[in-house]
Amino acid sequence: MKTRLPAMFALLAVALLLLAAQAEATPEYSGSSGQSCKTCHIRAEGGALSETGLEFAASGYNWPPTGGYRVLGPIRKTARFFVGLFHITAGFMWFGTILYVHILLRPAYAAKGLPKGEMFLGVVSMAIVGITGALLTLSRIKSLAVLYSSSWGVALSIKIAMYLVMVSTAAFVIAYIRPRLGKSDPKLPAMPADGVFNTEMLAAFDGKDGRPSFVAVAGKVYDVTALRLWKGGRHMKHAAGENMTEAIAKAPHGTEKLDAVAVVGSFDAASRPALTPAQRMFYFIAYLNLALVFAVIFVLAILRWGI
Repeated sequence: MKTRLPAMFALLAVALLLLAAQAEATPEYSGSSGQSCKTCHIRAEGGALSETGLEFAASGYNWPPTGGYRVLGPIRKTARFFVGLFHITAGFMWFGTILYVHILLRPAYAAKGLPKGEMFLGVVSMAIVGITGALLTLSRIKSLAVLYSSSWGVALSIKIAMYLVMVSTAAFVIAYIRPRLGKSDPKLPAMPADGVFNTEMLAAFDGKDGRPSFVAVAGKVYDVTALRLWKGGRHMKHAAGENMTEAIAKAPHGTEKLDAVAVVGSFDAASRPALTPAQRMFYFIAYLNLALVFAVIFVLAILRWGI
């Protein structure tokens, strides 16, 4: 079965190529341009396209064609087809990753550091989209005036601008924000500014590697570092950095053992730590790129079907 897969993909590619090559003009183009069939066809009854017809087709059926569109022969059309295939595949991988992260994983999963796998896939996809997009644009136009003199060109220019914004923000995230996400000294766990610990903050005070030993009991956080029975962050089967409310209720002693230690804050398992400036910036760029994905899809729809 595995040996048949390459042949199946080859047949699929040939079928797509044949389907792409079988596009034909229809009377609606004559109606939209206000010209007779003879304007674009060598013969009045249709058939082979004249030079004007070829430029009209290359322009995305915008009338009048400006002359800035490139007319390709069969070999170059075939090459453009495969370049376009790579372009669409890379775009699918790139946009699919963004949608997957936002819809299923949510940006919070990367707020403490960008996973190398997703980052590598994104960089490679963006590079392929940029290179193949440039080749496709050059194969379509021979004058930059097309980019502002036709509705198709303006839509393409907007698409290119959004791509550049997405690439620029990605470079900024990798070069500047990524090193600052989740950056902290493991030996110096952060005390909450408002004095309220959540589960994650409390867990950092585990008594290991020189870190203090904190435990939560009945909504209060105690520093048990100095207690003889809490050396190294452990007391019997219990570990520092945890909520010990239920455990102490089952212990042979009560909370009186904690009267000799300092209360360093309160405990709220439902609270969340405030975002760092780098995390807030990451969230902003993440949702900006999500909005740009839908904007690019909208522009692609305009390029394909118009409004």
